[in-house]
Amino acid sequence: MIALDPHLVLALDREGRPWRLVDGAVTFRWGLNGRVLAVTRRSDGERAYRWLERDEAVTRWERLRSRLAPLFEAGPDLLPALEFSGGIPPPGAEDELVAALARTTARDGPALRAEAVRFGEIYTPVGILPPDQYLALVVQLTHGCPFNTCTFCGFYRDVPFRVKDPGELRAHLREVDTFLGRGARLRRSLFLGDANALAVPAEGLVPLVDEVRTHYIARPDLSGNMHAFLDAFSGAGKSIEEYARLRELGLVRVCVGLESGHDPLLRRLRKPGSAADAATTVRRLKAGGLAVSLTVLLGVGGERFAAGHERDTGALLGDLPLDRGDILYFSELVDLPGTEYVSQACADALEPLTRAEVRRQREQMAAAVMPWRRGGPRCATYDIREFSY
Repeated sequence: MIALDPHLVLALDREGRPWRLVDGAVTFRWGLNGRVLAVTRRSDGERAYRWLERDEAVTRWERLRSRLAPLFEAGPDLLPALEFSGGIPPPGAEDELVAALARTTARDGPALRAEAVRFGEIYTPVGILPPDQYLALVVQLTHGCPFNTCTFCGFYRDVPFRVKDPGELRAHLREVDTFLGRGARLRRSLFLGDANALAVPAEGLVPLVDEVRTHYIARPDLSGNMHAFLDAFSGAGKSIEEYARLRELGLVRVCVGLESGHDPLLRRLRKPGSAADAATTVRRLKAGGLAVSLTVLLGVGGERFAAGHERDTGALLGDLPLDRGDILYFSELVDLPGTEYVSQACADALEPLTRAEVRRQREQMAAAVMPWRRGGPRCATYDIREFSY
């Protein structure tokens, strides 16, 4: 991390790739896919989000490179003025930083575009990750979502669901390693993509997870720290023993898209499964030794479904065996391009909740679980507009 001035701070990986730039009230997040998200902190405490156009992103990067060039030219003489985490630079840190700066200053606009193209050859779009996994190393065991029916989600609409065979996965792992290079050291966990990789039947899933574990066995911070998404409907079909086997292979946390405990609302959202399925899935995951994170949608269903959503979701959360190793994510409904929810809500005259009502809904649901300080799950915000990969 390099502070070019008190209000301009740049974070790089060890390949010299930019991944975050704080410029006053605006934070720019560079994705490996070449896209750049600008997040602006407004005076009212809210945030504004905007994706930069490709040419705009390159222009901003070129201006930043011109600021970095003098640092690289100054070389080791400048390094004592830089701050290292932990205070004292570890052995070799100065040389590594100089080398990273050299790679950064050599990374011009065409190089950034070429990396974005290469990313698209290795990955299908990484639609979303849980907030605790934004800096994970993503390995795609599958592509797309096996259901693709949820009216509020458009992340995988154009990605047919497919499961890699072991040979494809091995090739994918090699390509990911080559692409990330030294930048892989920034990643401290593995995320098994895509939207619902754990929906694959155990007889096909276990060999794939074992391939990933074996590939990264030299990095236990990755091979022993795997995460994944799972839907409640598919999750209820696996046994405790199957989850325990995945835990042995390095899976530690599973993110379950609960959305609501109110079955009529789940049916309206065309979300596979029921509240009972979610309860079964979470209990089996926990019995298998896995931590969970659960997502709950706020404001979904508007005023018509608010009472049932709050009552049944709260009751479900209060009945689950959640502890302080788990996370309860509250995600306010966002109108995504290509989704059906908003148009259907307008057609059916669903009155949206006010911001105050959304906050009250969150408070009511969170009150159903034991507070973290007393051994309950952590409660956190999940704003899907914050994500880039």
